[in-house]
Formats: sequence, C-alpha cells, structure tokens
Amino acid sequence: MLFVLLSTSKCTGKQVKTAEGEASELYSEALHFQKGGDLHNALKYYTLSIEKDSSKSDVFNNRGSVRESLLDSVGALNDYLTAIRLDSNNVVALNNTGMIYIKRHQFKQAEKYLLKSIAADSLYANSYYNLGLIFYEAQQYAKAIKCFLFVEKLERSMNERYKRERIFNYIISDYYTMRAFSYYFLGLCYKRMGNMEKAVDYLRLAEEENVTGAADSLKTITRK
Repeated sequence: MLFVLLSTSKCTGKQVKTAEGEASELYSEALHFQKGGDLHNALKYYTLSIEKDSSKSDVFNNRGSVRESLLDSVGALNDYLTAIRLDSNNVVALNNTGMIYIKRHQFKQAEKYLLKSIAADSLYANSYYNLGLIFYEAQQYAKAIKCFLFVEKLERSMNERYKRERIFNYIISDYYTMRAFSYYFLGLCYKRMGNMEKAVDYLRLAEEENVTGAADSLKTITRK
C-alpha cells in the first residue's frame, strides 16, 4: 500500500494535497474532541486522519494518548512506537513510551526511552519527572532528586512551550500537578537520605498543593 501511495503521489500531486488537507481537517476535529474530553470521537477522527495521511508522527502520538486514556495500553504503545519511527526526535512520544513501560514495571525499557526524550529536548519537564520515578523506585535517591528538581526549574520553558503549541489553557494544569508531586517525591527522597530539614520543606510544599500522602509523611517527621 505504501508503494502505491508513493507512486500515486508522483502522478497526481493535486490529489495527494487534497488528501493531506482532509487529514489536517480531521486532525483538527480530533484535537477539538480530545480537548473537550470526548475521547471516543477523538479516537475516531484521529483514525480517519491517519487513513488519509499516515506520515504524521504527532497524529499517532495523539491517538496513542487517547487510547491510553481509554485503557488500551497495547494500542497506545503501538501508536507511540509508530510516532517514534516516523520521527525519532518526537520528545512527547518518547516520553509517553517511557511512561507505558513504567506502568508495566519494565524500568530498563522505560529509562531507555526517557533518556532518548531528554536527548531530543532537554527542556521537557515530563521526561525528568518520569525518570525521577524510576530512580526513586530503584532507591537511587540522589539521582531522583536531580530529576525532580528539574521539573520546577523548567516552569518557564513549559509555559512557553504550551503557549507556542496553543494548548496552554488545556494542559498547563497538568504541569503544575506534576510539579506538586515532584515536591512530594523530593520530600520523600530527602527523608530517606536523612536530610529532614529539606524533607520537611518539600513535603510542606506538596501539602500546600493538596498532594495525597504529603501531610501524613510530614507528621512522621515533625512528631519525632
């Protein structure tokens, strides 16, 4: 099928442009549904867009995100990996792939993709957060701390990214939720390392952000 499409493009460029235009319109519809929380229609329109033009990495990544939200982790991973094959520097797809492997407890695979994500774009906070989770689970607390600290440092970068991509209002709250959980894990890391002063500082920040478990963790320190 790919060969047929390529040979057709040489002969009927006008038709290909029309197909690309239709794919773009369908993608916009899918994005609209996704932002509105209508995941089933988002999935439908992303799939229709891909049927018109299967060369766009971001479309596969977005469909993967929808599939993951619909608890189809196998389909999501397939879409993320396709997105990466189309664009090996798709930082979001690399990060999302890492997240899937974390959920599967395949931490070596997860770390591989998250490191690739950071190499592709060192200003994307999500990759550091997820890598920090891996180091935390491995009890490599010093490494985890470095990752979680990056999440806060990249606030300006993430704000600018989402404004540039015109998804600021839709997704910026996710960044601040992630930052709040970074405070929580920073507190736990410092607690495990015996630095109770910093542990208290970060757990209090997490408590202010209403992170579940922060208050209880804080009590175990302040009561001593």
